[in-house]
Amino acid sequence: MRVLILPGLVLLACGLFLRSYTLPPAPDRRGGTTLLLTWPNRPIFGSPRADCIAGPADQTVLPCLIASVARARDDGIVLVQLPFSPTYYDLSGRVAVMGRDPAQTQARLAQIARFGW
Repeated sequence: MRVLILPGLVLLACGLFLRSYTLPPAPDRRGGTTLLLTWPNRPIFGSPRADCIAGPADQTVLPCLIASVARARDDGIVLVQLPFSPTYYDLSGRVAVMGRDPAQTQARLAQIARFGW
């Protein structure tokens, strides 16, 4: 039993730093889900949209979306890249809007959807 404690603690520590983000397919990218080890400063089921929902309504979202993905790639160590999953994409979208104003969130999501994110 004691032999399993150390590997269990290592897996638990790695689980604390496991994050992901999902990009939908678009004409300029394949899309997919990326699992990476990074600082726990994002939700486990992350989305570039989550970083950009809180911005002002008159500000364009495309630079924010690109910067969010670039930041996730630069800050972490990629473990696995998986194909796009609509279920996972919907889950990451629901996590992104939790605890936010529904009207403002829907307006920002409409802006984001115009760019295929």
